[in-house]
Amino acid sequence: MKTWMKVALGIFAGIAVLVGFIFWLTGDVTKAGDDFFAAAQNDDMDAAYALLSKDFQNGTSKEGLRAYLAANALDNVKETSWSSREITGSTGELEGTVTTLDGSEIPLTLRLINSEAGWRINAIEKESAGFKDSSGARLVPSVGEQQQLFRETVAAFADSLVDDSMKKLWDSSANGLRQTASVEDLDNAFKTFFDDDDAFLTMSKITPVIDSAKINEKAAILSIRGHYGFKDKSVHFEQRYIYEGTNWRLSGLAVQAGSPPT
Repeated sequence: MKTWMKVALGIFAGIAVLVGFIFWLTGDVTKAGDDFFAAAQNDDMDAAYALLSKDFQNGTSKEGLRAYLAANALDNVKETSWSSREITGSTGELEGTVTTLDGSEIPLTLRLINSEAGWRINAIEKESAGFKDSSGARLVPSVGEQQQLFRETVAAFADSLVDDSMKKLWDSSANGLRQTASVEDLDNAFKTFFDDDDAFLTMSKITPVIDSAKINEKAAILSIRGHYGFKDKSVHFEQRYIYEGTNWRLSGLAVQAGSPPT
């Protein structure tokens, strides 16, 4: 055999070993994803739910999970094909397609975390909902979806002001925010607005002006800036979200009267 052929075969063998190692390394991650869809297809919602992270479960009931899977044709998956498998520390990501019983192929991304119980699904992202473009870059939600997120956050903020406690806003937030900030921390941060609850209740019923929306690709954080304009002044918000479970969840909030948050 010629020397160059031996070298080429050696390179191909090395690639094969590397690919095999990657598949072995990510085997537990793919098993969690595959087992989840197998349980859902068998209508074993207890088993499917057990494969979700605690954060996912905190925001979604079993019946909520069942409804989401049915609404997105993910309750009858017969086959999974993961074109990308990645582990970074205690987080993992599966990206590919799932094939349903009727032959439909659905682009999908699963985000997982490694817990004491093993790999658990922390988010399900269905690309057909406009989550990624053809290059793989995440797309911001539509303007209508941005406004809905914005108003929901303002409503939770306004309701918390009425209660003189940020508990409702805290409850609606992502796990990361709840772990780093207590209700009391949020009370202290927003206490200057407690006397303006009526004004914020009014805002929550009005469609906001969206000034900008972008996604930090590296951190997977959606940032939405918007405002409400009034005769004497305007009120500006910057809202930040991460995708947790099956929804965007609030991970940061800045509120300022008169000019946008810096």
